[in-house]
Amino acid sequence: MVTIRHLLRQMVSVGAHMSEEFYPVSGANRERTSYVSVPSTDISAVIKLFYRLRILAAAFFVFNFAGALFAGDLNITSAVSSRSIGLNEQLTLTISATGSGARLPGLKLPTLTDFDVYSSGISQNVSFVNGKVSSIHEHNYILVPKKTGKLTIPSFQINYKGKTYTTAAIDIEVHSLSPPSSAEALAKPQKESFWIEQRLDKRICYTGEPVYYSFLFYADRGLRQNPSLGLPSFSGFLKEDLPPPKRYSKVVDGRNYSVTEIKSVIFPVKKGVYKFTPAQLQIVESDFPGFNNDFFSGFFGGGRRKTLETESLRLEVRSLPQKDKPVNYRGAVGKFSISAETDKKTLRAGEAVNLTVKVEGEGNISSLTEPDFPPLSNFKRYDIISSQQISKSNYKMTGSKTFQLVLVPRVAGEQIIPPLKYAYFNPSSGKYAEIKTKEIRLKVLKAAPSGVTGYAGGAASALPVVFKELGKDIRHIRPVGGSLRKRNFISANFLFLQIIPAVFFLMVLAVKHRLAERLIPSSALTRRSAFARASSAISNLPSERGILCAGIENALFNFIRERTNSEKNCSVENILNEKKAPHQLRGDLGAFVRKCQSERFSPAGSGTLPDELKKEGLGLLKKLKKHL
Repeated sequence: MVTIRHLLRQMVSVGAHMSEEFYPVSGANRERTSYVSVPSTDISAVIKLFYRLRILAAAFFVFNFAGALFAGDLNITSAVSSRSIGLNEQLTLTISATGSGARLPGLKLPTLTDFDVYSSGISQNVSFVNGKVSSIHEHNYILVPKKTGKLTIPSFQINYKGKTYTTAAIDIEVHSLSPPSSAEALAKPQKESFWIEQRLDKRICYTGEPVYYSFLFYADRGLRQNPSLGLPSFSGFLKEDLPPPKRYSKVVDGRNYSVTEIKSVIFPVKKGVYKFTPAQLQIVESDFPGFNNDFFSGFFGGGRRKTLETESLRLEVRSLPQKDKPVNYRGAVGKFSISAETDKKTLRAGEAVNLTVKVEGEGNISSLTEPDFPPLSNFKRYDIISSQQISKSNYKMTGSKTFQLVLVPRVAGEQIIPPLKYAYFNPSSGKYAEIKTKEIRLKVLKAAPSGVTGYAGGAASALPVVFKELGKDIRHIRPVGGSLRKRNFISANFLFLQIIPAVFFLMVLAVKHRLAERLIPSSALTRRSAFARASSAISNLPSERGILCAGIENALFNFIRERTNSEKNCSVENILNEKKAPHQLRGDLGAFVRKCQSERFSPAGSGTLPDELKKEGLGLLKKLKKHL
């Protein structure tokens, strides 16, 4: 066996020889370089020595650290972020394995009937301290309780290298929610898995006052298909949608629901008592509870069609009071503020200045009219230009409307633009209010002297400018007897000849389409074009999470049915069985749709970006095309 002492002795003996060939070795001082002389005849010996050192280092590492690399010790623990939570709250469950090369082999969660479970990611940390390798591997889950009381997270068992590792059970205390508000107390308790309701934020309002409408869909499990929604028409009202839909969890009558809320704002035009028709939602209910059900049971399994309906709504609209109505009131309803400014404070007479007046607040911004401007006799006025900005953030109808007026002062001196008054009706107080801008002072200097042409010495000329005709460059058309020169056939029929190719092209397309209809069955045409339609549908979907995931699922399922010429109500599971689709393809399809289902119904989602979802959907579509 080659020892370290023997190798060092060889290094010393090699370095003792002198030669004319030198090899640099970097020293402590960068400006100086020392050299080790090595005989040219012993270079091969140095190379052999280098390889021996590498072998010795590898052996040294294995002998010292083999125990750390291949040790079988493993420590499994589980922990939660909180042991006491509310029914509408969530906690994080962390399962960690610590040891040398630790992993979680064959981890399988037991059935947690008292919780909704969502995966929150995996993390791993490997460290090398004092010659020992250690690793920490963690699985994180988000748990949402379904009921109150003392709930238990059972122990987890993992079999690793013939040994069984077990975690301790964890008790969670779930307390009820705080007493509901008065608005929530009016809600009808529901015990169904799916139910809907519609609301108005007020029962009595004034004409022009914003009224906020909400449609809510409660579900404690997934749907087999996308629902079909029908909302009231709101005839006689101005309506604006307030996207995007809100998604959150809520406990009603002791059950935890996933809620989708769609909001909009309506503006009544005239007084009266209005009754809005019930909202309807058509769903296909899944037979399997929970949002984490198996893919084939949730989507390929059975389901029943059901129509949900809300109660009707009633709204009383009152006209605006005539008492204390300002003279300058122009119909604004809401709550607003006003400001005014100019783009310059100092200018000369004859120069233009922009006066900008902005009215902003909450209400129907589009219906705001311009304020009453004072006469401003010392200014020349031009037409008013208006623009508006509407914001729907935080599900409120707010914004601003800007009025810009161009003024040109006629005389020099200090000119004053008096305050501009603006009146509106505040429905919260039931009274009219008047707001005004601040006074604006402008410093107007004398007009600049007119630009004239001067002679030498700087004196201005009062003589008129004399123009001298230098020549004529337009030649008159002289009449010539007789007709013009006769045109040839192409020039005489140029426009007609341009139409012939287009007509011929349309005829060819019509003949080709008719032949395709007669020779190729419609089912074959549908099958051939199914991939193009599905690919286009996925690519053109918006980035909104719910619409994107539902659209991808529909595109994949419709492609499978059209590709196999199956009926629309035919089970996809039966189709794949009949076509003997590969097991791997079925697994990929199931995993992808579970991810889409988690994105649609889970409050946290799976964290996948919209572009990545589209890319995965298109890739799966290509696999389906290959095997179907």
